[in-house]
Amino acid sequence: MEETQAWGMFLTMLKYKADRFGHTYQEIGRFYPSSQLCSETLLPIPMLQKGYDSLGVRFVDCLHCLRQHDRDINAAINIRNEGLRLWALGTSASALGGVVRPKPSGRKKSMAAEAIPCELGSPHRTQ
Repeated sequence: MEETQAWGMFLTMLKYKADRFGHTYQEIGRFYPSSQLCSETLLPIPMLQKGYDSLGVRFVDCLHCLRQHDRDINAAINIRNEGLRLWALGTSASALGGVVRPKPSGRKKSMAAEAIPCELGSPHRTQ
């Protein structure tokens, strides 16, 4: 089994277990820069923005809050906070400036979830 398939299977099982036991499953964006933002100020850490973003760098100094952060702990705090922010908004996916709603369809519901963006204030939106 390929690594991406194994990760997908793990997420499927995790979602199932969370649902079964009444817990919340929340995902954040794949490209959320969790290790490149200071968990105190949410501002970019300059050292990680200038190409020094190697995994050998374990501790980073933030010039904004003047603290040294463990890179992994800083990223974990940012991931937790972003998940809580998305949960408070009531969505796990975001469309540009709006919400995500199920794609209308005349056929029976399938097992695959489909979504289309419902943009607020879009010039092409009809009432």
